[in-house]
Amino acid sequence: MAENYLTLIILAISPLMLMIFHILFIRIIHLYKLDISNQLSLVLSMLFLNIPLLLGVYLLNKDLSSLIYTFIIYNSLAYSYFHFFNLSETARRIKILLEIKHKKHIVIEELTKHYKPDFMVKTRLKRLIDLKQIKKQDNKYILIGKSMLVGAILVNMWRKLLGFE
Repeated sequence: MAENYLTLIILAISPLMLMIFHILFIRIIHLYKLDISNQLSLVLSMLFLNIPLLLGVYLLNKDLSSLIYTFIIYNSLAYSYFHFFNLSETARRIKILLEIKHKKHIVIEELTKHYKPDFMVKTRLKRLIDLKQIKKQDNKYILIGKSMLVGAILVNMWRKLLGFE
């Protein structure tokens, strides 16, 4: 019974463990000037942390159901953190708000010179290349990764179920 409580405590602190590990991993990436995008660094952190977490829970409980439960809960929490973190990386609204806060005021011309449609598309394509989801070949972009595509398909299906499309 105590093992179950300990498992719940481990799960409760797992988001904090992920954040700390992610901070350290980002520092290592910058220190060694590795070519890894911020989003990919988080995905790798999320995946890596599964190993000690699941091993610890298995050694504690010796129970497959606890292992499956831990896997589902931790990865759900990690997925939520990924999207929270991703807001800081990709949301123009957040960047605009922070820029206004920093400069105290801003005029529309100053924003539109930084947020041109072709620049935004190129930025997104670069992110997808950095995440190893697409590659540029003969001036065309092709799919090479499936993880984000599966997520995109699931989100699109959900949007259709909700009646958004």
